[in-house]
Amino acid sequence: MTDTLYNVEKILDRRRVNGGFEYKIKWEGYPMNESTWEPMANLETVKELVEEYNRTHPITEKKRSSKASSHKKNSDSFINKKRKEENDEKNQQINQNEKNLEDAIKINDDDSKVNANKNVNANGNNYIIDDSLKNVVTVKQEDQKLIAVVEKLNPNGDLIKTFIPTEDLRRTNPWILLNFYESKIKFS
Repeated sequence: MTDTLYNVEKILDRRRVNGGFEYKIKWEGYPMNESTWEPMANLETVKELVEEYNRTHPITEKKRSSKASSHKKNSDSFINKKRKEENDEKNQQINQNEKNLEDAIKINDDDSKVNANKNVNANGNNYIIDDSLKNVVTVKQEDQKLIAVVEKLNPNGDLIKTFIPTEDLRRTNPWILLNFYESKIKFS
């Protein structure tokens, strides 16, 4: 019989069982829903990790429950404050994006006849590459369609903002749209 060793990624929780403790273990390489409760006897090889968890997560006694609930309320207040700050930042960004969109809509787009090159793709279909389009500023949904605010180089060399449906942008300059979406991806 072979004993397989699994690597502990993280200790998630602790509970009392029959006068001892069990620890909820997140196993390396396994999803969170496959975490298991393990007795200390199964964790001999990671005693340091268990000790660190015990140090950073002290056991609170029921006598001190009023202090614990007070600490929890303070902690909740801190968490709620952080969430409110994050929501405020998101709302500011949304408001700025909406303002940018409104500004772009107001711009008279008479020079929308751009210096464009006609090309043929592999299927023989025509498509136009618009070299004056430089950067997507924001994207917003209007009337069940996604609309992009795009920085565009006008004939006199100034950057202006213009309003383009994303479905049109996908046909003309898909890499500009792709760059915008990729810039919004956040990895944790």
